Amino acid sequence: MQPPPTPTARVCAVVVTYNPSPLFVENVAALSTQVDRIVVVDNGSSSETEVHLGGVESRYGCKVIRNHQNLGIAAALNIGVKYATEAGCDWVVTFDQDSRVSDGFISLMLETYRQAPHPEKIAIVAPSYVDRESRVRRKVLRASNGDVLITMSSGSMMPVSAIQSVGAFDESLYIDYVDTDFCLRARRKGLLILQSPAVLFHSLGRTTYHRLFGRNFYVTNHSAGRRYYITRNRLRLLARYRMDRSWARRECREILTENVAVLLVEDHKWQKVRAIIQGAVDALRGKTGERIEL
Repeated sequence: MQPPPTPTARVCAVVVTYNPSPLFVENVAALSTQVDRIVVVDNGSSSETEVHLGGVESRYGCKVIRNHQNLGIAAALNIGVKYATEAGCDWVVTFDQDSRVSDGFISLMLETYRQAPHPEKIAIVAPSYVDRESRVRRKVLRASNGDVLITMSSGSMMPVSAIQSVGAFDESLYIDYVDTDFCLRARRKGLLILQSPAVLFHSLGRTTYHRLFGRNFYVTNHSAGRRYYITRNRLRLLARYRMDRSWARRECREILTENVAVLLVEDHKWQKVRAIIQGAVDALRGKTGERIEL
């Protein structure tokens, strides 16, 4: 894999939307001056969203691709990557509708890449995540040697050549763990994830913070539907990447702590427990794609 020519690199932002709030327009505005192209891939939002989509299309010159149904995050990302590739871009940077870039975000991400000892080995440049509400900085998951194991898709900046090497996002996952799968495939190919000091303001669910037994922790309060996909897909990936022990050990611990937290402090806990059980059953049965409507 050859590194892209960063001094004149063309960067395309791919923003995936599904019934976004009005803040989405401000997020696009913050991004519009930093990249060469923006493509918004809308996953079957309601008609009320059209005013926001039309606004960014006319005001910021975005390309808006309107899917007639929710195809899932992986399919939407693949559509956006295809657009960026056909437009001749060197880099793709992906975003959720709720993420806001900081000033100079893209320039600092590219500079981090340029300063890397072996840029040809980098599959993803990841940002530094700061929670939009609490301003708490979130840590990325690292191996014992300091290598980044996985990162979120929102804010991930990837050379087009790296995407072509690793392969398309796995549409059978539909939603949740799509980014994890891509990161683990990249690691399997010997490619690296590099973290930049560039800050991305990001919201992860309806995050609430708690203290119990002398320990501080947070929960995302995801819906029962999301709990289904999280459980199903994380178990599928544990079977697929069980030899990536640095990641698998941490993921097994996360299953325990996260599900205990759901029982202790989240609302609608028994509905979520049923969804978790169903996700585990469907993982064992090999069920894929969209199974529960979100």
